[in-house]
Amino acid sequence: MRRLVSTLGLILCLGGSAWAQEDTPTVPTAEEVEGVDAPVADLPPLPEGLAEDFARDASGDAVEGRSLTNSAMASASAAYMVGDFQGALIHAQRAAAGGEARGATLAGHIRLHGLSGEASDEDAVRWFRRAAELGEPDALIILSRLAGEGRGGLQTWQSREFLAQAAEAGDARAAHEYGLYLMERGDPGAASDALNWLQLAAESGRFEAYGDYAYALADWDHGPHDLSTAREWYQRAGEAGDPSSALIAGLMLMNGEGGDADEAAGARMIRMAAEYGLPAAMGQHALLLYQGAAGRAPNPSEAVDWARQGADANDPDSQFLLAYALATGDGAPRDLERAYYWVLRAAAPRGGRTPEDFDRDRLEASLENALPEPVLERIRVEAAVGSSPF
Repeated sequence: MRRLVSTLGLILCLGGSAWAQEDTPTVPTAEEVEGVDAPVADLPPLPEGLAEDFARDASGDAVEGRSLTNSAMASASAAYMVGDFQGALIHAQRAAAGGEARGATLAGHIRLHGLSGEASDEDAVRWFRRAAELGEPDALIILSRLAGEGRGGLQTWQSREFLAQAAEAGDARAAHEYGLYLMERGDPGAASDALNWLQLAAESGRFEAYGDYAYALADWDHGPHDLSTAREWYQRAGEAGDPSSALIAGLMLMNGEGGDADEAAGARMIRMAAEYGLPAAMGQHALLLYQGAAGRAPNPSEAVDWARQGADANDPDSQFLLAYALATGDGAPRDLERAYYWVLRAAAPRGGRTPEDFDRDRLEASLENALPEPVLERIRVEAAVGSSPF
């Protein structure tokens, strides 16, 4: 069986960073809001701060410390949650006129996405600018994104200025995004600033930044390649719910990268990542179960259960392990036809390339010697289209 892959060179499944995505909470549905009848669905994600405020409005939790206290903003929130976007816009504009930054942000969001009529980048930018003048971080972050795309009359060079302003105001999310922005520009002269902003975001408790900071420390070309500190942050990110970070932390612990090897802790992190639903982690967890690790006896049947889940999710390690188990009858009833299907799926090109694997190629050749050609041809067709008859 193959060894666990090395963490070094492993590309995070963070591709498409937080900078490029607006991965913010969505508006509560009607079922989640007591007394609301009409559902709200298929909406663009709210800016993060507004989403948190709206969730508090829906839950009835204490609102100490937030600025959405005036009746106009409360009315705007309530209207938005039931899909009355025109009403939400009117109330948000009234709130903004009274100096409520979140009202201006909500008005910009509604106009940007055309929720109350035709979308208008220019109108949206006007409202976001009003919120930005009041130091509202969501508005500054959105303005940065729009500037990066040259929308709403903004220039691309303004993108960095908007993000820097938000980060320097002490907002952890902005610090996170600004650090990612600097990383993605690939400027060695800005490497120290990028790391500092990511560190600030992570140490401020923004768990979404933990994995990005760890990556910058360990694997970024312009980073310090500090595996020890990176391993700590990958662990924290994994324990906070990031499956990719949990897998990487587990592999680092297993392989002794960034500190002493700790097989038990590594196996625990890898299992955590598998339970989060990460296909690659399912394959690694299955391999550990199959081989026996961290002082535990091999458990082929449980390994096959995990390998099946990973194989169905198109993880090649899971597919190879499942094929091996089916070919040998170790952990599953022996079935050479199913084994051949899964070994072919494991060899399917990914990213335009077929990964090299001597063990897999040897198993494939053995199965081809054991099965008649008509059966092989049928299974090749099924594997090529990813349609399993099993």
